Amino acid sequence: MSAPYIPHLSQLARTLAVLISLLMAAGTVQASLSEWRSGHTATSKPAPRLFARKQLNNFNRFLDKSLRGDGKRVFQQVSNGVRRNINWRDDQGKNAYIEAFRQSYPFIKSVDLQGMPDIILLMPYLESQWNSQAGLREKDYGYWQIGRYVVEEIQTLDNTPDDIKVTHPDIIRSDPALSTKAAQIHLRRYWYYFAKVANLPEADAWLFSITAYNWGAGNVKRMIADMEAEGVAVNFSNFYHRLYATQQRNQGDKSMRAAVEYLPNLWNIAQLIVASS
Repeated sequence: MSAPYIPHLSQLARTLAVLISLLMAAGTVQASLSEWRSGHTATSKPAPRLFARKQLNNFNRFLDKSLRGDGKRVFQQVSNGVRRNINWRDDQGKNAYIEAFRQSYPFIKSVDLQGMPDIILLMPYLESQWNSQAGLREKDYGYWQIGRYVVEEIQTLDNTPDDIKVTHPDIIRSDPALSTKAAQIHLRRYWYYFAKVANLPEADAWLFSITAYNWGAGNVKRMIADMEAEGVAVNFSNFYHRLYATQQRNQGDKSMRAAVEYLPNLWNIAQLIVASS
């Protein structure tokens, strides 16, 4: 066996120096990457209060853009009237909407909104208090209180994701991610009509869409048709004032009262969450 080759000491020293410098550089790059990841994570996942504040600010912008005159006045009046119910606490000092926010935040902070406003994520607080088993399976059920027939219709649409198409409607409605996807599809269809067919401004289109989710698109469209027939300008402020006035003449209509109070309830929930987080 021949003796192993041993490089000259100076050559060996230079080789070791190069290796050490490469290792140090790699360590520096890894450290920098870790620091970037740490910083990115901290800024891309806002704390609950920042998340809630952004949501409320967006809601306020929508209302500021859409409401004026009598529409703004009665919206504020209704909001003041429902505030006590939204802020109610039990004997232990707990509020159902605050508890629902704490429970749902780990999920909602990572929802892909697909370009939709984050105010839509307030809706399950009012619909179910983010309860997967709320309601009846034969009727409105789950986180977003969607009817089974609505999910079955969504499953027939060409652009519906495969996981929605192949999953049983009851499972979809009681799963946070799947029910949110289904609700987004449902809301986006409303938005498309109000924004692209009725040619309403973005803020108006979303406020109409959220109202239609609660009251039904048919009811909303009929009231709009009545406004057009009477020469009343179609915007959300005029619509809301008309909805309120009509409900005042029909005190026994529970669905219309729910429609009048729906957005004011959501707005109060948004304010409550910010104040408590």
